[in-house]
Parts: sequence; structure tokens; C-alpha cells
Amino acid sequence: MSVNKSSYRIRFARPEEIPAITELMRPYNMHHIPSPEMGPLDYKCFIVAEQNGRLLGAAGYTFLSDDVGKTTLMAVRPDCTRLGLGRKLQTRRMQILRSLGCVKIITNADRPETIAWYKQHFGYREIGKLPKIHSFGLDDVPEWTTLEADLTAIDLPSSSRQKILINAALTGMKPRRSDNSFLPVTPAEIAKAALEAGELGASIIHLHAREANEAPTPDPAIYAEIIGRIREKNPDLIICVTTSGRNWHELEKRAAVLELPGDLKPDMASLTMGSMNFPTQASVNPPQVIQSLADRMLARNIKPELEIFEVGMLDYAKYLIRKGFLRQPVYFNLILGSLGTMSASPDNLRYLVSQLPAFSPWAASGIGRFHGKVQELTAAMGGGIRTGLEDSLYLDINKQIPASNSDWIRKAVDAARRSGREVATASDVRQWLELDTP
Repeated sequence: MSVNKSSYRIRFARPEEIPAITELMRPYNMHHIPSPEMGPLDYKCFIVAEQNGRLLGAAGYTFLSDDVGKTTLMAVRPDCTRLGLGRKLQTRRMQILRSLGCVKIITNADRPETIAWYKQHFGYREIGKLPKIHSFGLDDVPEWTTLEADLTAIDLPSSSRQKILINAALTGMKPRRSDNSFLPVTPAEIAKAALEAGELGASIIHLHAREANEAPTPDPAIYAEIIGRIREKNPDLIICVTTSGRNWHELEKRAAVLELPGDLKPDMASLTMGSMNFPTQASVNPPQVIQSLADRMLARNIKPELEIFEVGMLDYAKYLIRKGFLRQPVYFNLILGSLGTMSASPDNLRYLVSQLPAFSPWAASGIGRFHGKVQELTAAMGGGIRTGLEDSLYLDINKQIPASNSDWIRKAVDAARRSGREVATASDVRQWLELDTP
């Protein structure tokens, strides 16, 4: 199979790829894993280069502390060594580590040409020697040369994308039909609104279930009915369910929807990164609950939709990535303008975006009267748009013109077009988020 510089992509590794990554190490005498020299490989800390499902190269990393990262292993197929894969993989993992808070990177190497390569291309310097404790790398070299490089000057990739994702938040927990007659409440109404949203351009559907009396519910049976109705007509739509603790705090209630089987399993689930105040109540999210929900999502291959209302939540998301609770690429909803959290100012949104982990897809929303403003701002900044009746019930700031979900999605599409951007399909977003294809 021929490979050229434009025919491969670099992405985060998947759990089932660890055997193939180990096999890539074999020509470098680094296949004795795990061993006293190298523990088990963690797929959450590996990136790979692949072409049509064939791994061409891989690079791993880990964290020695909050601000010091370390490379683990890197290998490129012998027939791909002239493609610049090594430099791209190394640059990518340096960007990842820097965006997660690391200011230094440590690398151990034993091959003279490899040591010279790191020094020449990435500004490493030697800081010491480390005796080998296992037969790794070159058998006739008894020690590793320890190299260190500064990450503070590394250029981070832009968080903008040419295509714009639209995330439709249809119902939420708080609004009632008495607040807005367009609000979908029953499973049939919510599914119908989801399908209409997909036809208009939404790729992600953010779901909240309701009882017959309109009260929010964590009942997985109601979610199952909604998801089943949607997937019967449009299996491509990305379905995200809520695990919000706004109305109930028990972990098992919040996690129940994650256990839906087979075709009813959601693609994504919301995960708020901290406790906060809404205008009339608190939303309490203890660290142990956040981590437990993240663990369950990871185990079921459900992508978290991280809800960020202020910058401390973003810092906590980075912490969870470093500790292995979250697998990259991580998706972020940046939600501004809710009283008690960050206001919907351009400076606040720009700052949040500047702090995102590298290669993280994101969308933003303004709550209430800020909704239209944030749509325009986000479209111009290259992010995605979260929109719908969960976030704003009115089209105007004076609350005179009730909105529908379709109204807000059309406005998001219009904002995208004014910014010269094409609306992303569900297939596009599945690739960005590395979700399974239905």
C-alpha cells in the first residue's frame, strides 16, 4: 500500500489499537511491554498516524507532574520513515502536553541519531544519564540519555474550524410549555423536534426527557423511546443525553441513561465540570460524582459533552484528562451568560477558547438575551454553536417573540453563512469527535 504525505491523518488512539501499537515498536527492540522498564501502554496517552485503518506510526506521552510531561514511546513503520511522520507526531504530542499545562517535556533516548534529531528539531538539551533496568532499545548501550525541552514557546494549533457544528439543545430542565408553547415535551414531540433539527443542519441533539406532566425525569425508558424514534428515521444524528444533577443528585439516577443497550445507547452524555449557582438554585456536582460519571462513560464508549460555565471547570477538565478519566479528543460546550457564572462577553469567550486542550472541538451558547449575540460571535471565531429552547425561549431581548427550536437553528445556519462557513454534517462531527459510525 503506497503512502504519501497527504493521505494519512493523525488522531488519538483507540483502546483496541494497543496490540498494533506494541507491534510497531518491535523493530526498535521495544516490544517487551509491560516490563520493569515500561508499564502497560495507556491508549488515552497515545496518538497514531493512520491511513484507511492501517497504523503508520504512534507516539505516547505521560505526566510526571502538573507542569512536566514526558514522552514514552514513538515508532514509525520502516516503509514510512521518509514522510515526516516522526516530526509531526512529536510536534503533536508537544502541543497536547503544553495545552494541558505542561511547561517542560522530558525524553529518554539511547540512539545517537535519535538524540541528535530531538536536539536539532525540537530544542532539547541533555540533562543527565539514566541506567537501563531492562533490555530496551539498543542492547549495547547500558543507559538512557535524558533530554529536556521547554514547552512554553510551542505554537498551539488554532481551535477554529472551517465547518461549523450545530448542537441542538431542545428542551432542557427548566422551561415549561406555559413559558413557550413551542417547547417539545412528550417523547414523540422531542423526537420530531430532533429530526427537524437534523434536517435544518444540527449534527448533535442534546436531550432531556420529561414526564407526562412536563417534569424532568432521569427515567431511561423515556430516553429509550425518544432515541428509538430518532434513530428509526435518522441514525446518523449524534445523540447526547443529559446527566445533569440540577434536579436530582443521586449518582445512580444521573447515570441510569448511560446503561441503555444496543442501538439505544447514546453517542454522548453531558458532564458538567463543577458545581455552580443558577439564578434561583444551585447545581451541585461533587468531584467523586463527576469522576464516577466520567468512568462510566469511558467504560461504555460514550463521549462526554463537557459543560463549562466558568474557567475553573475548564481547568478541572484538564486535570481529568491528565488523570485518565477523559479520553481525547474532548468536546466542550462553553455556556456563558447564566447569572452566577461567566458573563457572555467576547473577552470571556476568547479566553476560554484560548485555554482549551489542543485539538478539542467546541461549541458555545449564550443564555437568554445573550443567545443571538454568542451565535454571531462563535460563528466568527470558528467554533460550533449550541442553540435551542433550553438556552433561550425568545428571539428578542425584550421577550416579546417566542422562539422555536427551528427558529434558533435557522439563525445559527445564517450566522455560519455570514461568516463564510459551511455547516458540518453529522458524519463530519463524528470524525472530529472520533465517534463510532452508525
